[in-house]
Amino acid sequence: MASEKNKNALAELSSRLADAVKSASTFTVAIHARRRIPSSGVVWRGGVIVSASHTVRRDGVVRVALPDGESIDATVVGRDAATDLVVLRANDLEVSPATFAAPNSGDVGSLVLAVGRPGRNVSSSFGIVSAVVDGWRSAQGSRIGQVLRLDLAVYDGFSGGPLVAASGGVIGINNSALARGTAAALPAVVVDRVVDELLSRGHIRRPFVGVAVHPVALNSATVSRHHLTSDSALLVVSVAEGAPADAAGILIGDVITQINGNDVARPVDLLDAFSGVADGASISVGLLRGGVPQTVSVTPRDRESAGASE
Repeated sequence: MASEKNKNALAELSSRLADAVKSASTFTVAIHARRRIPSSGVVWRGGVIVSASHTVRRDGVVRVALPDGESIDATVVGRDAATDLVVLRANDLEVSPATFAAPNSGDVGSLVLAVGRPGRNVSSSFGIVSAVVDGWRSAQGSRIGQVLRLDLAVYDGFSGGPLVAASGGVIGINNSALARGTAAALPAVVVDRVVDELLSRGHIRRPFVGVAVHPVALNSATVSRHHLTSDSALLVVSVAEGAPADAAGILIGDVITQINGNDVARPVDLLDAFSGVADGASISVGLLRGGVPQTVSVTPRDRESAGASE
């Protein structure tokens, strides 16, 4: 009796997973923007397709194969190197957009399916969410947010396709490049944020200040004399000419101790402090110059318009 119940439960689960793939296949497309295998993409919103940037190797107009076998042109709107996402717009797209899973569908241990369309037909692999990593950073140090590590296969052409819950709803976008070749996915909430900004700007705003820094330890006498709350700080080792830091008067050799009243001890602390700054807003930089405390005001610029990197 128990054995029969187990067989029925397994058959029911198998049927649900097959239905989930079938559902996802209706909004999973193939993007022909590289040699050999097409990349997968998801109809994220009406007329908007999302995929993995590293798989879409052309800008401008690319050809997209739809679930019904028809093909249309789509235009690359923008891409983000940090999250490895690219957004395309297709005015003639009549495919219904993805449906999304409940927020807890991506919890550790959840059963998930990676779905791709590396050709005419849809394909899938099955596994679990093995870890939820908060505060993930790109290779350039930019904070991405949350990333899901997956225990499943991401086959050639799967990057850019949907990570799907057993319900058939989308949890996020699969990517084999985010985690050095292991399977990972960006949750839908992260993807939404990037899509919103790429559609409105064409790029992601990442504030640029124009300094290179190195961690330094402060001696106890300096900490005591200036009533500092940390014995670690950041030594300015270069300042880009004409950058916001240059305009604010920051010099090589300055020691940055605080940003907006918060201690900074690592270069990533500086990146985090800049990332939350609104357009046109300034930050207060506390520093030591020749052992004398000073405060300067810096107004970061958009890294894209600055045409530079830190």
